[in-house]
Amino acid sequence: MSGPYSVVLRFKSPAPLNDLTPEIVHAAFLAHLRRGDSSLAKLLHSSSMGQRPFSLATLGYPGQRDRLTLRVGILSPTLFEQSWSRWEKRGGISLSIGRKLLRPVAIEKSGPWIGESGWMRLLKQEPTKKIKLFFYTPTAFRQGDTDLPLPVPRLVFRGLLARWSAFAPFPLPLNTQTIDRKIAVSSANIQTRIFFDGRAHIPGFVGPVEFRVLRGASADEMRAISALADLAFFSGVGRKTTHGMGLVRRLA
Repeated sequence: MSGPYSVVLRFKSPAPLNDLTPEIVHAAFLAHLRRGDSSLAKLLHSSSMGQRPFSLATLGYPGQRDRLTLRVGILSPTLFEQSWSRWEKRGGISLSIGRKLLRPVAIEKSGPWIGESGWMRLLKQEPTKKIKLFFYTPTAFRQGDTDLPLPVPRLVFRGLLARWSAFAPFPLPLNTQTIDRKIAVSSANIQTRIFFDGRAHIPGFVGPVEFRVLRGASADEMRAISALADLAFFSGVGRKTTHGMGLVRRLA
């Protein structure tokens, strides 16, 4: 795969997983990557890496306290090739959480949170003025010393544009000025939810939001904005997307 994609990893624990936090899961996932590709893990720990090339969220299944299901969105497939190759050769790579060694059960490649797309395919679609996104996990944007739990179009789409610019092999025909002037919220049915990452309680929003591209945007700009909306499925939106925040799906 040459473009963004997402997979679901399933693990089974020898004992119930109590007091599991996103911070613990994130650290365990990085250690898991280290077993598959030590150079990748070192790169992801580097302070020089601005945009993270993956998103990570825990998918919950009631009554399965001895199971852990991770949804991973990948923005730079070449970085993760060696890690997945070793997973396939070994029949999975165990995940360590504390003293528990979780056995790999499966790497799923089909399902509602799984998908893949080429970068050009994201861009080659009919221009549209209406874009509806559903924010499944709390989403927030860091503004100075505070967190803003609101779907401000400038923050949503500027963040997505930064991720596109970091990992796509070509730029979009779109700039931040167009994002600021030509995208508005037309409707929203959101609620505030608190996200505890293991260290802090972060206010975020969840629910459906419809954005509208305003008059004056070109067809190419509308396609680019639509491509960013589709990229959100893989990258997530806002802060802490490698800890489970900002899990998003585009609605028809």
